Amino acid sequence: MLSRTAWDQRFRERMMRSDMSAELFFPIGNSDWKDGRWIVRRGERGETRTDITGVRLRPADPRGEDLVPEGQVRTDLVNLVATLRKARGIEGGSGLVLSSRMLRRRQTDGDTLHRIRFGLQDTGSTGEDSAVAARACHRRIRRAVSRSGLVVEHPRRFDSETGLAGLETWAGQVRLRRRRRWWLWLLPLLLLLIPLWKPDLVRPERFFGVAIETRSLVILLDKSSSMGTHFGAVQGEARRVLTSMAGADAAHFCNVIAYDQHAHPALPGLRAVDADCEKQLAQFLSRLRAGGGTNLRAGLEEAARQVAQHGRPTTLLILTDAQDSSIQQMLADKDSLLARFAGVGIVGNALTPRLFGKDGEARPVDGHEKNLAALAEALHGRFGPNDS
Repeated sequence: MLSRTAWDQRFRERMMRSDMSAELFFPIGNSDWKDGRWIVRRGERGETRTDITGVRLRPADPRGEDLVPEGQVRTDLVNLVATLRKARGIEGGSGLVLSSRMLRRRQTDGDTLHRIRFGLQDTGSTGEDSAVAARACHRRIRRAVSRSGLVVEHPRRFDSETGLAGLETWAGQVRLRRRRRWWLWLLPLLLLLIPLWKPDLVRPERFFGVAIETRSLVILLDKSSSMGTHFGAVQGEARRVLTSMAGADAAHFCNVIAYDQHAHPALPGLRAVDADCEKQLAQFLSRLRAGGGTNLRAGLEEAARQVAQHGRPTTLLILTDAQDSSIQQMLADKDSLLARFAGVGIVGNALTPRLFGKDGEARPVDGHEKNLAALAEALHGRFGPNDS
């Protein structure tokens, strides 16, 4: 067993290595390891205040157009948990968890941003159990979120039995929103008292129940033989949505990419939806004939090229029966796939024909749909229609 001095030295040396995100924790230069906790020295708390380090906690864009805020939160939380897991690998550190002590810095730059620097605590043999450690760390991350005036909107639940590896996965999916004020519960009553009111907030357009969360849309349509009987329904829904986009006050952009073994885009790139664009896309869909194999990767790579060129946040809507071996391959290489979008924000939703026209929550029913759901999640989207 290492002495406290030996542990302290080894701990500091390990935290200074480039694969550790030490800036998310109490600063090494102002902190000591005392009584099983990493704490800031008395009188030096003021010197630790900074606007450039710490876990960034901020609400996601409620319109879903700017994905940068939630991306920052996820990146920092993943690095936080990943660094903790590596620190637990130091001899004598297997019981480390996030402590209840933290440093919080609030700054305002258009939107409120909180930066949290976490302390560490040695829980000994109790914390060596990954499930116990994950439960404690999840609770303290949620406490930091709450102290920042936010709540975790998604995922609502975390299974501590998945351990710290599961917590790292959870961190990569987190979306935060502002805590609702109590007086907002009076809003429905106030609306009832306002005659002839006209709401400013309009629900996003939906395609077979799936919300189109941005003003740019790419429909990826599987044209394999098994999808042929569903083309009529897709054509009708596309005409309805395109007509709505063309009549909207703000400009909307769209393209359709059909795919078999290769991608077949209707247009060279996303175009503003006007009468001419609406006509071209409708004609493309009406001429479409089913046949050939299935390779969603070809369609997504073409979509990524167009989105990167377009440069605006875009919703991808994948319509497929999911019987496609390329989906599993993309899951194994999702970082490479995401890199093709060149940093442009995307929301990749997916739907199978059995759910066309259905409302409410839907769960994958077989292995093909589960793989498709996992791919949608990797693309920052969801499988199935949105809740009604």
